[in-house]
Amino acid sequence: MKNNRFRGWFLHSLLIIAVLISLIFTVLIWVTPGYFQRLININSTTKSTSTTTTVNEDSTAEKKNLANIYIPTSITATVKKENYQLMSNRIDVVNSMMTVLEGAKFTDIKAPKEVSRKEYLKLLQTNNAYQLNYGSAVSFEILKNYVKTQPENSSSYSFDRIVLSFDGKTVYFLDDADLKVYTAKLTGVDLTKLKSLINGKNIKKMAISYHYQGDNLLTYYDTSLTIPRYSYLYNKENAGMYVTRLLGAEKSGSSSLTTREHGNSTVYADNSGQKLSVNNKTGVITYTDYLADDTKQQNWTLSDYLSNSFTQLEQLGVSLNDVRYSEYDQQEKNVIYRSYIDGFPVISARDFGTYQIQNRVRSKKIVFSQCSLQVPVPAAGKAVTLKATKEVLAELSATNKIDVDKIEDIEIGYEVTQNGTASLVTDLTPTYFVKYNNSWINYEDLLTGETGSSKDEL
Repeated sequence: MKNNRFRGWFLHSLLIIAVLISLIFTVLIWVTPGYFQRLININSTTKSTSTTTTVNEDSTAEKKNLANIYIPTSITATVKKENYQLMSNRIDVVNSMMTVLEGAKFTDIKAPKEVSRKEYLKLLQTNNAYQLNYGSAVSFEILKNYVKTQPENSSSYSFDRIVLSFDGKTVYFLDDADLKVYTAKLTGVDLTKLKSLINGKNIKKMAISYHYQGDNLLTYYDTSLTIPRYSYLYNKENAGMYVTRLLGAEKSGSSSLTTREHGNSTVYADNSGQKLSVNNKTGVITYTDYLADDTKQQNWTLSDYLSNSFTQLEQLGVSLNDVRYSEYDQQEKNVIYRSYIDGFPVISARDFGTYQIQNRVRSKKIVFSQCSLQVPVPAAGKAVTLKATKEVLAELSATNKIDVDKIEDIEIGYEVTQNGTASLVTDLTPTYFVKYNNSWINYEDLLTGETGSSKDEL
């Protein structure tokens, strides 16, 4: 009898202890996430050291990193002449496609043929085919892992999409800007896996259509869609680390480096034309090199800009796990990389999760945030249901506050807001963003006439 009482008391005590431990860890994550962050940093440092060793010993690892950044931002498919974007909050659809294509090669790429808009849209509706959509123009040389032999004059060739039939027999590389089409062949692909990707577990199909807005080809979501919110623990890196990495280890410790306060910013500069400005309020860092003078850059191709920008991105030493190539501004020579969650970009007025790298003949400029996403935590709020794209555009048109014909692009992305209860947690809320006057703006801000917001200030 006593043994039964003792056993019951003992089990009851164990249950209470387990509950207390669970509560303690919950409090550590939500109230003092800095402690949890340090544990993550220790683990990340260990992984980083291991990865660095691998990269130094095997140059193939470096190429793979570049290939992981310059991958499509979305996968769409056409079945029975209807277009669908393949989406999932369980798996990375783009990475699934790239895994299927591992070991495959594009060959026999023909010289481009210019087509009409009508013909171009028809190619985007190639039946029983995927479209691999890039954030912006990509060169064939950047895809050297997948392109067996570079086509003649490839340095002047670029494309935005790859159309790939389920049976692998039809391959087109499409250039949105110049309406050029390159035909090619595909070898070494597992056709069973390629064909079955569209019907994979956890993959949803959202109806889309393509429309021209002036000279720009836009993607419309034809029906409403529900997208989850996310909350992430984020890390705010010490600015001194970037002073060392960008201004140089030797210069950062020498007397040539000067430091001054200017408004909300701390400005570091040296006598070689380099300057690094840290906005202490927003966390935005701007690095410039005004005395850079590379006359060879006058002959740079798109591939040169993309590969050199990636090298500079690596030098920042930031985690690139969810970062992808998003935009290239040919006039400004500006390459933009963004963090992507479930295939949607994180778009922030404070450059959270964004890296802008500009290379001109006589100057270099890098703009990014001290803050970066670390690990997801329980989300604040339910999933968000967004309207069809046409409805959003109709709302914008009805306000008469903007010229809808001047909209350069529209897409769904995640807006960044500070979590109200935890200092190192940020909330990501899906919404429509409109590219207007070369800037991405939350469409709700356009509806109210606002073009800037401090909601994502961290």
